[in-house]
Amino acid sequence: MNRQTFTAILFALLLPVAPVAADLGLSPFAGYRMSSSVDVKTAGASNRDQIDFRDSVSHGLVVNFDLDEPGKQGEVYFGRQSTSARLDDGLFAPGIGSIDLTIYQLQFGGLYFPGGQSHGGFVSGVLGVTRLEPDDSRFETDHRAALSIGAGYQFLLAEQLRLRLDLRGVYTTLNSSGSVFCSGGCEIRFVSSGYLQVEAGAGLVVRF
Repeated sequence: MNRQTFTAILFALLLPVAPVAADLGLSPFAGYRMSSSVDVKTAGASNRDQIDFRDSVSHGLVVNFDLDEPGKQGEVYFGRQSTSARLDDGLFAPGIGSIDLTIYQLQFGGLYFPGGQSHGGFVSGVLGVTRLEPDDSRFETDHRAALSIGAGYQFLLAEQLRLRLDLRGVYTTLNSSGSVFCSGGCEIRFVSSGYLQVEAGAGLVVRF
């Protein structure tokens, strides 16, 4: 699954939704992500190490559509982060202790305004997939299930325009039997069951 496939899936899922939605909101956003470390085993499964993801800027698009019950919306979240992964004490390959990569998330779920409006405070929850894509083609791309839970506030600027502030936690599950960023004879494997990223973001919501 490449970048073009992600975009095609996003638009394919939105096309059947738009005609039945009372209102549709598009929110391009920019944010900043902070990540926890990931425990791994290195060659021979005898040495433990940690992968650290560099904290960096993120950006993407959130799409919301009104549901029948006031204050409830469906949500599609697409996020992108350019970062790097570094081993604390080891090497991914001879002479390579750090890998530049792009992290994508494509997730689906809902958003709820406790006040029953389409602005003000809200909570959100979405579920989908995380794509870990190294910039170096010698290393493999990885896909993992992910869950995001967040909260925020939408300030009413005009009838069809809001300022959206978000704070969300993105948890990506990992399979301890799977290798990580490996190609050929690489023997680095996950030990952690998952890792957490915290994202603070802001964007403008344009409603149609």
